[in-house]
This record gives sequence, structure tokens and C-alpha cells, in this order.
Amino acid sequence: MIKTLKIFFTQKVFSLLIIIYIILLVIATFIEKKFSTETAQALIYYSKWFEFFMLILIINFIGNIIKYKFFNKKKLPIFIFHISFIFIFLGGVISRYFGYNGTLSLREGEKSKNLISNKKYFNINLSDNNNCLKSNIYYILSNFNKNYKKRFFLKNLFYKNNLIFQIENYIKNVKEIFLVDKFGRKYINIITSFQGQGKPNNNFIKDGTIKNIGGLYFSFNKHVKGIINFWEKGKKIYIQAPIEIFNNKKKETGVISQIILTSFYRIRNLNFFIDKSPLFGNIYYIPINNSYNYSNYPSSLRAKIFKNKKIKKFNFLIKKNFNLIKTNINLGGKILSLRYGKKILNFPFYVKLKKFILDKYPGSSQPSSFQSQLQIIDKDKIINYNIYMNNILDYKGFRFFQSGYNSDEKGTILYVSHDFIGYFISYMGYIFLIIGMIFTFFCKETRFYKLKSKLNRDILI
Repeated sequence: MIKTLKIFFTQKVFSLLIIIYIILLVIATFIEKKFSTETAQALIYYSKWFEFFMLILIINFIGNIIKYKFFNKKKLPIFIFHISFIFIFLGGVISRYFGYNGTLSLREGEKSKNLISNKKYFNINLSDNNNCLKSNIYYILSNFNKNYKKRFFLKNLFYKNNLIFQIENYIKNVKEIFLVDKFGRKYINIITSFQGQGKPNNNFIKDGTIKNIGGLYFSFNKHVKGIINFWEKGKKIYIQAPIEIFNNKKKETGVISQIILTSFYRIRNLNFFIDKSPLFGNIYYIPINNSYNYSNYPSSLRAKIFKNKKIKKFNFLIKKNFNLIKTNINLGGKILSLRYGKKILNFPFYVKLKKFILDKYPGSSQPSSFQSQLQIIDKDKIINYNIYMNNILDYKGFRFFQSGYNSDEKGTILYVSHDFIGYFISYMGYIFLIIGMIFTFFCKETRFYKLKSKLNRDILI
């Protein structure tokens, strides 16, 4: 055992581990460029085997320090180098498990204490008339990381209500197509377009279901209070909505109206029409391209739930930017809501955007600089601060960076990080690294200094 440890703590093993580490980083960069950041994170950066490899590196650093007695005065630069890498790696581990970050979007005059996390989670809610029980799990979905299976022990539920959730397939960047089939399910096609934005889109709603279209909920042959309902009566289609509907400049609210095929309607900024009677067929999702450049397309997830020896299969779409998508499933009298995406995190204080300022180059529409005038509202304390490039706000362990802005120049987008300990340890590692480099140049006991002295003597001769 001791002999094995002696072999492990050698300069050759140390050099080999560093070379492997560099190769892994190169491979991860290639995967990120070729596929996506999520794929690189799932396969390398956030994988358990990569964490184990990092642990071996740290142990090897510590072992070499002890074996070769780098802590004496003559080997001080080498000791500092080893300590710096240990600090950098430990800082990364702490950031991974104890830190978090996200995005905060604010409009002028708006205040908020919520940010959207950068990490994505599976969120499972199981509810009935009396209870609503939740379970969350962090997971990275990618084309190479889709064999997910987990048993959820939901709080306050008896053992018989435990669930097993399993992914069957995940396809990034898919296009929804509808194929007519007289033996298929009945659908209605609502053709929509936002005012002044892009071409019309087909939105097929299955008989007896609800669909979110542009932030509005539509149903077909399933009357739900508070949403926009379509239903058949004879060979006619009717609509009822809780908000204003415009048709041929006429405004209607809450009334039941017969839909005129090919006639345009408008709710808020959403235009829509129905060009055909309900159709029979099936919806399929076909892959477009797995390239990261096609991220405007949604992704398709096929999964199943096991509960009390019963299996429920379903499909749902994850839209661009991994917005939270919910599918309601009736599971033995209980409603199961499954989501995947970013979740909302909270500050212990409010952040308010007083004003956003965008400066442009003279005679040009190109921005030269932009900044956010913020207020931190923490109970009775109000702090004013300006954030711009290379000028961050650091408050109670939260770091705010200027990230972007809204197209109308009336709102800001801030990147927020909460990881004081991890950052502090990593920065200490970088400081030690710089100190070690300085010592390498000037310390007489280092190999670099001896080579430099030998070279100077050779030149004089």
C-alpha cells in the first residue's frame, strides 16, 4: 500500500494528471462548440467522474507537497504554485455545490427580489383538493444525457404515492408537424401571429385539452373558466373568452360567439383565425438540426411515470431558453404537474431600477456604453449604485454585473452571482499563482533562476 502511494506521488504521475486535465478541457471546449454548453456540462464539467478526477488532482498536489517537502524555504515558489492550484480547484468545488447564479430583468421604476436561475430543474407537483406536494431535482438535459430515471419521495405522502419518473427520449430542436389520419385524434388548428412579428404559426389543439399560445391559454371542447374556450356544436365552432376579443373592429368580452372561418380575430397583440373545420390526425416531432445555432426551435421530451404499478406516458415540448413548461396529467385522481427549466430564486432584499442609460456613438445607432442606476432596498436602508461594464455591485454576498438591456432601452438585464466563499478561495488561488510566478523569477533556489544565471555566465565567456 505504502509503495503504491509512493508511486502515485511522483512528478511523472503529477505531469500525466495535468496533461490529462488539459486534454479534457480541450475536449469539453470542442463539445461545447460542436453541440451545446449543456452537452459539455453533462458529459464533462458537471459529471461525477470529472469531480473524482479533480479530487485525485488535489490529493496528488497535497501528497507531492508532503513527499518532496515543498514547504521549506528553498522550495517556496514550488510550494506556492501547488497551494495556488489547490485553492483554485477547491474554490470551483465550493462554487459548484454552494453557489448559484441567475438573471435579473428590471424595467425602469420596477423593483424585484427574484431572479431566474441559470441551472435547469425537473419540478414535480402532485396535488388534489387538499394538498399540493413538490419535489425538485437538478438535471442537465442533452442529446447525450437523456437516460434519466429517479424515484421521487414526495413530502407528506404515504409510500403508495411515491413516483418513478423516467425519460424515454429527448430530441433537441424539433419541428411540430400534423399528419391527417382518419383514425387519429380530433384537432383544431388555430393560426396565430403577433402584431408586426414574423409569419403565422399553426397551433394544433387536441380535443379535450388546453394549450398555451403566446402566453394565453386556449381550450378545445374542454370548458375551463378564465381561459379562451373553443367548442363544437353541430358543424359550427364557438368561442368564449374572459378578455376583450376584436373581430372586424367590434369588441366583445365574455359572450359566446360563432367563429367565422378565415375571419381574423385579435386578443391583446395576438391575431388568430381558423381556416378549417376540426381535423383528424396525429402530431409528430421531427428533428431539425442538433446544431446549437438552431436553439430557437423547441425540444421534444418523451417520458413516463410509474405509480402503483400503473404507467402513464406523455410528450411535451421545452421551448427555447428552457422556459418552464407544464403538463397536467391525471394520475389516479391526483393532478401531476411536470416542469423542466429554470426556477425562481429570491434575494433577502429588493433591487430597483431607477433609470437605464444607453450612450451611442455620434451619428450612429451603435451603443458605446450603457449603465443601470439601481437602488438596493433592504428594510429601512436604501443604497444608490450605478452598474456598468467593469463596475459591479457587491452586496451581502450577491454580485451584480451589467449583462444586457431591453430593445426599447427602458429595461436592464443583470447577471447575478451568489458565491462569496467560492470566489474568495478561487481569487486567493490566483493571487498565490501570481506570487509564485514572481518568486520563480527572483528566488535564487529556483531552476529558472539557475538557468538564467548560467546563461548570463555563458554570454560573458
